[in-house]
Amino acid sequence: MTEVTGTAEPAPSIIGVDVGGSKILARRVDPETGWAEGRVKAPTSTDGPESVIDQIEAVVTSIDDWRSSIAIGVGMPGPVTPGGVAGPCPNIEGWDEPIDLAAGLRSRLDKPVVVSNDVNCGAAAEHRLGAGQGYSNMLAIFVGTGVGGGLVIDNRLLGGERGIAGEIGHVTVEPGGRPCGCGGRGHLETYAGRAGIDAEMRRRSDGGANGFLLSLVGDSPLKSRHLAAGVDAGDPLSFALIEEAAHALARVIGNTATLLDIPLVVLGGGIVDRLGEPFLDQIRQSPDFGGYGPTVTDLVLARRLDDAGAVGAALLAADQLA
Repeated sequence: MTEVTGTAEPAPSIIGVDVGGSKILARRVDPETGWAEGRVKAPTSTDGPESVIDQIEAVVTSIDDWRSSIAIGVGMPGPVTPGGVAGPCPNIEGWDEPIDLAAGLRSRLDKPVVVSNDVNCGAAAEHRLGAGQGYSNMLAIFVGTGVGGGLVIDNRLLGGERGIAGEIGHVTVEPGGRPCGCGGRGHLETYAGRAGIDAEMRRRSDGGANGFLLSLVGDSPLKSRHLAAGVDAGDPLSFALIEEAAHALARVIGNTATLLDIPLVVLGGGIVDRLGEPFLDQIRQSPDFGGYGPTVTDLVLARRLDDAGAVGAALLAADQLA
């Protein structure tokens, strides 16, 4: 069921949409201040790209019922070209090929549409309005269904030639390791992303490991709250999976921060938001922390929480339309 809040007639704004592996969130955003109002949320369809595009149109139409928006910004998981071609998106069922999402939504909504990588959107929101304010160089990492990263260098969001700059979820941490949704093996998000942790939890449970987590989850996807419940209950498998996620993140964070001389890493997303500062401590204390180790960079929690992607999508849309 779609959740809608906020009914007063809004001022002209940009609609920001964050498309994730488990939910789609839309907000009305003032591009001058970053102030966000209204909220429409729906679970992400598993019926393929066309159904997801239908959902994006529906949430925009729902939150923009007064037709007062001047543009639409959309954050998508996976690579996005500067022209708004999105995909493949490993965390969205069936989105296996690039699709010109910007053009498709423009024709449906009859408004300017800017599509960006979802984590770049979150990084923009954190840099301008959240934990990264005042820093010229930072890395934002969001740990949810998968793992994504956004790089800000000299106050500019780094996109890259093909839109994959900062795509740390697909950096290899274990050569030949666990299978990734993109078809590779041993990528960071297979160890730290919720979908990868879910698959490993089921594999170990089937192999006779403690079944506490599986009893909580059943046939539904693993959620961050299940991992938190496992920690609270002292479940050994929950501790092991979280520790492995922390080690994998430490390896990539340290190497990236050393390579690019990044003084600040902002971490957010469902798993980090739920586990909080103790999880960051696990990363800091990991013997696998890459490069020069935690001396080269500070780790802080994201401040914008679940609306960073939507707000950042609107901010990046405003940038391109200026």
